[in-house]
Amino acid sequence: MIDDALRKARQVIADRVLRQWLLRMAVGLEESPSGFVAGHPPYLTGEPEQNSSPIVTDIREAHFSAPAGNIRIQLPGLSVELSPDDPSALFGNSYADLETLLGAHRFAWVPMAGGNLNPDWVAFLWTCWAEGFGDNNSGWPWHAYTAAERAINIIDFARQFGLPGEKDATLALLAKHAGVIRGGLEYFGDHYTSNHLSNNGRGLLRIGTALGLEDHARTGATIMVAEAGRIFGRSGVLREGSTHYHLLLTRNYIDAWLDARAGGLDQADTLREIAERAIAAIPGLCLPGGVPLIGDISPDVSPSFLGYLTRDRRPEIWPENLPADRRRAFDAMIKSVLPVSPDRLADDGWHRFGGYSWQALAYVPPDGLPPIPGHGHQDMGSFELHEGETPVIIDPGRGSYADSLYEAAAVHNGVMIDGRGPVPVNRPYYDAAFRARVVGAPPEMRRTRDGRILCNAGFGYSKSVKSVEREWYFNEKGAEITDRLIGRGRRNIRRQFCIPHPVVIDGDTVIINAGTKSYRLSFGAGFSSKEIVCWRAYGQGIPGNLIVSESRVPLPCELRATIERV
Repeated sequence: MIDDALRKARQVIADRVLRQWLLRMAVGLEESPSGFVAGHPPYLTGEPEQNSSPIVTDIREAHFSAPAGNIRIQLPGLSVELSPDDPSALFGNSYADLETLLGAHRFAWVPMAGGNLNPDWVAFLWTCWAEGFGDNNSGWPWHAYTAAERAINIIDFARQFGLPGEKDATLALLAKHAGVIRGGLEYFGDHYTSNHLSNNGRGLLRIGTALGLEDHARTGATIMVAEAGRIFGRSGVLREGSTHYHLLLTRNYIDAWLDARAGGLDQADTLREIAERAIAAIPGLCLPGGVPLIGDISPDVSPSFLGYLTRDRRPEIWPENLPADRRRAFDAMIKSVLPVSPDRLADDGWHRFGGYSWQALAYVPPDGLPPIPGHGHQDMGSFELHEGETPVIIDPGRGSYADSLYEAAAVHNGVMIDGRGPVPVNRPYYDAAFRARVVGAPPEMRRTRDGRILCNAGFGYSKSVKSVEREWYFNEKGAEITDRLIGRGRRNIRRQFCIPHPVVIDGDTVIINAGTKSYRLSFGAGFSSKEIVCWRAYGQGIPGNLIVSESRVPLPCELRATIERV
């Protein structure tokens, strides 16, 4: 309790916007979010139903052998070696990151293993888990999102290899998952309900169709359709500020459509339409060198697992692990989808632009703050830049939810003033009027003949800064990034760029060695370089360099950085 109080006190001390909101609350100028009943979305009336349908399934029973040797399992952020003599260590280890523990309980490593999966070990660990946790129904192992992921992963495994464990016991335990999910739906009002509720629905739908539990299947489909209106924008893109999470939720809705179609659910066509719109948004999130990992990276599956959606790789794992008829239906559907227009994506904050051989992607939240709830970062004005198929400046992603550094502005490709980033932390209890007061004029991305200008690029909460804008200009040799700051006083201005390649300092410039290509980065001022991690999956990254230019200058000022091919 004392630690929690200290944590909250540090939050208040460090966050001037939070202090402003608390003061306004104290004098009655702000109100708490409107009332709601947790776990009860208003479109589901009455109490959770007790599904009385008998379990009916076409999934075959199977017999597995006891594993003969050790196995190495890749969990989110950690590789774990298990012995048949102590399999419960997978669930009983003390992990530094909660997501690592949840990945073990979700059996998240099963789909990720692909062709290297050892079915005997899966069956062995399922039995171990059932013995250790099956009689319980609370705590992190039975959190609704975790229960949904575990059940889906085991059902997908069973469709390929047969049911693990004793058939009736496994089916009863999977049915129990549906009851726990239905009783613990992650609905927290209009202000703080995330994509988790949609995935709760996916779990109910998938369990319901696999086991013939019709009430659960229908409820799950109803949730997924209703939540699509909350979590996706008009363009079809996820509203949570993360490219990887958009891919993940696209997979989820494809997955739900395929099951609803096979189960004859009334919502099947609607789920297909939602999935198609999400697929149509993906080309606008991709650059020639691959999809930028802007925002959080999910621990559920790696970006490479979803590579078929971005055409970055062949479908070696997903959708190859789907039954043949579902794989054919999905393949036919995805080939028929046309990309959404760039203007539609821009309305939802995603801007792809460039010139000559240069292409950039930037996420600019339409209301000026990172989405809440969501998986975006405090990185207004940041971007990723490719020259042809070579990523030159990249978003560093985020390797762990426990790592606040990679959520903040200090490692993104933007501007900081006096140590502060362009946007404050967004909080679920701030209402729209308070957020608008903090942001001031909302951001606006304007086209120019040779690039873009981002107007109102943050810092609306700062009393000393009147306006900030960033301009990208492209020519045949490269790109110029110009920052114009209007305000008063002398300010410490910091600009930084994340480079995923080795760098060499050459006088007052930086040479970027990107394989067969080289680039020169110049700030026209002093700079420093430090090593960072460029995250490629949850807990997995490659070496990178953060190039930082920092100087104390009077406002107004104009600062320019150039990057050219050499």
